[in-house]
Amino acid sequence: MAKMSTRPGILPRALGPLPAILFMAFLVPPLPSHANEISALAGATAGIDARDDSYAWQAAIRYDFLRNIAASLSWINEGHLEEHKRDGFAVQGWGRVPLLENRLSIGIGAGIYHYFDTVLLAGGDHKNIHGWAPVYSIAATYYPERPWFAQVAVNHIHPGGDFSSNTYLAGVGYRLWKEADAPSGQGEGDPARTTGYEVMPFLGLVVVNSPGNEHGIGSGVEFRMGIDKHLDWTVAWLNEDVPGTLDRIGLGTQIWVVDAFLARRITLGFGAGLYSFVDFEPPPDSGKSRNLDIAGLLTVTTSYRFSDRWFTRFNWNRVMSNDSRDTDIFVLGLGYRWGRRSGAIRAETARFER
Repeated sequence: MAKMSTRPGILPRALGPLPAILFMAFLVPPLPSHANEISALAGATAGIDARDDSYAWQAAIRYDFLRNIAASLSWINEGHLEEHKRDGFAVQGWGRVPLLENRLSIGIGAGIYHYFDTVLLAGGDHKNIHGWAPVYSIAATYYPERPWFAQVAVNHIHPGGDFSSNTYLAGVGYRLWKEADAPSGQGEGDPARTTGYEVMPFLGLVVVNSPGNEHGIGSGVEFRMGIDKHLDWTVAWLNEDVPGTLDRIGLGTQIWVVDAFLARRITLGFGAGLYSFVDFEPPPDSGKSRNLDIAGLLTVTTSYRFSDRWFTRFNWNRVMSNDSRDTDIFVLGLGYRWGRRSGAIRAETARFER
């Protein structure tokens, strides 16, 4: 178990899983232009050790960088079993066999799953457990008509110190096209980068990962900067206000793997980093009126660019706390971007249509 402590040495402990998270993210090959797939699946979880069943869902993006080889990044939610609420992200490599003139594909995947398990304790209390587990998958994908496809999948998750499970899923997906890369060094900034500079205020919902799912308001401001073709860096001011449970405010910084699709109007990304905050409503057993702490921060993001300058962005943040008060922060913002040559989106759309 990768349970982090709130006591001395919080920085090394908070850093615990993050180097591995970033390392795995960078193992995903450069995002190719010929086959990127995004999918949403739903189904059921069968808890092997927990001997319980629940719902399940999964969202994934997969990169086919060779004819029979792919890599994927997925978020898997295993539902609410009797004493567990577990979800997390998986990075996997895939071997795929195309059949029926490429209309059907059978894939076998294996990788690592970083999970977050809210375990219910006697008396109604709970604890948040963070851990790692191998995940093995098999998937069948049918392409009736591009760009849409249908998919069924089975995942087997086998942690060393938590319950094992199988998830049975079915759903649909979409193949994302990309424009040819623009030459670098033209105009303002580097057009080959996914992101120039962005600033965005945001507002949304905070949900505590607890039996009661207490919720409140999340807000803040994010600054984003492209540092390489598929890498961003962000710094964000975050405010989490859940009355009677937590009142945290602080600064988060993350490194991102990102890419743009559909004439660069749609972007997708995954970020990992740290969140340094002051908790004005710490747990009663801490004996403090306020508490300075550091937590891990993981985020999935997508944005839509209305024009060369204006965009809207949705962020789903997962705060990996030290005191069993993990939170999900769902926020939406309207932002302004600069640092790319004027007319880039319009030009890339016109080039793709030709």
